[in-house]
Amino acid sequence: MISKSNWKNAVTVWLTGLALLLALSAVQAAKHKHKAPTHSLLEACQGNPVLPSPNCGLTPTPAFDREGKLWLVFVQNNHLYLTHSDDLGSTFAPPIAVNRVPEAIYHDGENRPKIAFGPQNEIYISWSQKTPGRFSGHIRFARSLDGAKHFDDPLTVNDDLAPISHRFESMAVDSEGRIYISWVDKRDLAAAKKAGQDYAGAAIYYALSENRGESFVFNHKVADHSCECCRIAMIPDSNDQMVTLWRHVYPGNIRDHAITRLSVDTLPVKDQPIRATDDGWMVEGCPHHGPDLALGSGDKIHMTWFTQGEKNKGIMYGRFDMSGQSLDIQHTIDASSTASRPQVAAASGRIYTLWKSFNGTITELQVKSSNDEGTSWSTPRALASTADGSDFPILINRGNDLFASWHTRTEGYRLIPVSVDAGK
Repeated sequence: MISKSNWKNAVTVWLTGLALLLALSAVQAAKHKHKAPTHSLLEACQGNPVLPSPNCGLTPTPAFDREGKLWLVFVQNNHLYLTHSDDLGSTFAPPIAVNRVPEAIYHDGENRPKIAFGPQNEIYISWSQKTPGRFSGHIRFARSLDGAKHFDDPLTVNDDLAPISHRFESMAVDSEGRIYISWVDKRDLAAAKKAGQDYAGAAIYYALSENRGESFVFNHKVADHSCECCRIAMIPDSNDQMVTLWRHVYPGNIRDHAITRLSVDTLPVKDQPIRATDDGWMVEGCPHHGPDLALGSGDKIHMTWFTQGEKNKGIMYGRFDMSGQSLDIQHTIDASSTASRPQVAAASGRIYTLWKSFNGTITELQVKSSNDEGTSWSTPRALASTADGSDFPILINRGNDLFASWHTRTEGYRLIPVSVDAGK
């Protein structure tokens, strides 16, 4: 039997603990008041536990397979989940876990999981694993050869396993089925620091698999002095070379963009890589704002990027000529201070740019199109909007149709037609 004094002491301890818990909750609420929201407000996503769902998970990344089926990979509870839809996102199949053993996974808009398909509809997933240490991580990869019935155990792609940053991976597959994975890597920065030398930024590395992802050959360095935390854009051209675009740290801490082509026998860039943009953006830290790429007719390279440089500001578009190593067309798409996260795609003979813009009340997806390979552009039109937090938009092709993939806090996952006949 509990004595009266012991009961009072227990109540006092309980009340003290409750007061402390409430105080800590208030502090945490104050800390997060102005942070971008991440978790869904949808009723189905409340409670504990929450079943895996593209509406409730974080940073769903889409892709259409060769039959036109929509696939999504997303992060939830330290797992990557894969699901598919046969009706353009109206309903989804029960998700399957890609990594059976849970692990910490990066899942912000710049550094999200990726999905790609092989010539025989092999399913490839890549992601950046969080490892102990500030901004440290490994590049991870898993594959399914049976239509997502089963995934092989994940493997680590980077051959340097030091507790440093190997992150912000990009993945693409060429027509022969070779898998390219590129990423931002700080092994050269770590070596320079150890030797007492200066080193700006990080480096771009890539690895190649020629056996359907069973293994990857040793890591190749593409270039030194990349920006530390901007996503890489990579797309195969008609010659099975990977056109690769990234934000680069040029002398004077100018953070514009560099471009190259990767192939099976690519050698590291000895001097400065080919300069793709010249905005004169001098900034001490990484803008966390990577570019995007698309190929038009005749392998014309269409680019979009964000800058706050001396020469240009806002969302930019450019058409790059690799033979002349320069932009032959450049336009400002949106110079407003709230424009961000641009995407570019080619569909049905048109080039499209898509981006987010905040008008003071709501966030809108804006889109422009060009029917002359980027020479001139339409006026912008609003494609969708949300009144709360949202992920980065992603443009994806389904044959000649073009869609925008967008995850928002209040609406969940949406697949939105962009081109005229998309979704019909």
